[in-house]
Amino acid sequence: MKIGAVLLSLFASTVVFAQVGLEASLNRDVYMQYERIYVCLTMRNNSGRPLLFGKDPALQGFLMFDVRDERNRPMPKRGNEEISVTGLLLQPGEVRKMIFRLDNYYDFTRCGRYRVHAYISHNLLKNEFRSNDVTLSVERGITEWSHTVGLPDLSGKKNAVQEERTYSIRKLKTGNELAYYLFVESEKKIYCVARIGRVFGIEKVQAEVDNFSRLHLLLPLSSRVFNYQAFGVNGERLENTYWRISDSIPGLFRDAKSGRVRRVGGAKARPGLDFQLPAPAGYKTGSQLLNENEKSLRSKPTPRPYSGIVDLGQGVMADAPGSRDK
Repeated sequence: MKIGAVLLSLFASTVVFAQVGLEASLNRDVYMQYERIYVCLTMRNNSGRPLLFGKDPALQGFLMFDVRDERNRPMPKRGNEEISVTGLLLQPGEVRKMIFRLDNYYDFTRCGRYRVHAYISHNLLKNEFRSNDVTLSVERGITEWSHTVGLPDLSGKKNAVQEERTYSIRKLKTGNELAYYLFVESEKKIYCVARIGRVFGIEKVQAEVDNFSRLHLLLPLSSRVFNYQAFGVNGERLENTYWRISDSIPGLFRDAKSGRVRRVGGAKARPGLDFQLPAPAGYKTGSQLLNENEKSLRSKPTPRPYSGIVDLGQGVMADAPGSRDK
């Protein structure tokens, strides 16, 4: 009887697994503190029937994540944020990819290791289904450069309290890559966490702040090519161009009297000839990933596809998030 029970349980688990396949994946296993964290769920409907996640009680289903720290403690959610899949339709045999920004729902601000898996259920199915575990690490990185500036007062009000911003450049090792990150923050808020490039040998980033408190950076891509980037006080990217050594070397010049900063020297670098853009083929939008295995969608799943660049592959650069309280 015991053997029969074991065989029955194995058979049941096989049937359960065959009904709905659920796989979780991350773009990498190390993230900078406050960086956006995306998880991609791949769902396969092997139940033999369409699965519509609707408002009718007979069609209701849910998707949830289980996030735990290194001590196996459940991670707190951000407020009452819930994930809705109402409107999702899975045809028999269909494979669907959905991308979720996980840090919108769970608080990953504390550095450490985390383990994540997902559950999905539907009232037409007898069982819930669990994905594989994925693990990630959140780290603070190593600060290489930091500078605090005051914001220009454009209000004209006397005795106005001046706001401040702190720019900092940190380094983080992710796999075999050492990456540069830009932080823009105040005492109470993080305005920007953006991966801005890779570390090249022992070369240093040139950084200058101008008379309007804007940040100018020159990052070496190779021994002859440099990437010039400029950012506003809230982390908005103002310029992103590439320059090579010609009869002069690219650099940043700050006028001591006016405080203006200019990029000087060198010549425009030509993509594909002087340098290769950082993995342009790896850039994908959330919509592209959602449509990867199908030419058209009968319904738009919720949450809606993210419209920016999603870092779900080697060498893909994540864009800067909006502000977030510390």
